[in-house]
Amino acid sequence: MTTLRARPGRVAEILTLVSLSIAALAASARIGLAPQNPENGVAVIFAPWTSSQASIERATSDGSRFIRFGGFDSIVVMMPEHTDYTDRMLERGAWFVVDPKVLAACSAAISIFGTQQ
Repeated sequence: MTTLRARPGRVAEILTLVSLSIAALAASARIGLAPQNPENGVAVIFAPWTSSQASIERATSDGSRFIRFGGFDSIVVMMPEHTDYTDRMLERGAWFVVDPKVLAACSAAISIFGTQQ
């Protein structure tokens, strides 16, 4: 009878593959969801534990105009004042800066499941 034994280090290999997959997904999302016309507005997504006050302070620090919150307090929709706003927000800790239309699609999906609006 043959028994299967886990190789030592198998868990480390799996964790490495999962970590690389998550990093590749995040990098693809950051590049693929970037707004085409930032002057028409952007949605800035900070870490989920970021308070609404901290989100607004970071997003308006260069004089840009606050429009509204997204589905969560850590997501703000802004009207940028400068052309390099996306880069500035990423430097200030934003996870993503996306087109607000993408955010609207996500908000609609969240409301369908009844978890947040």
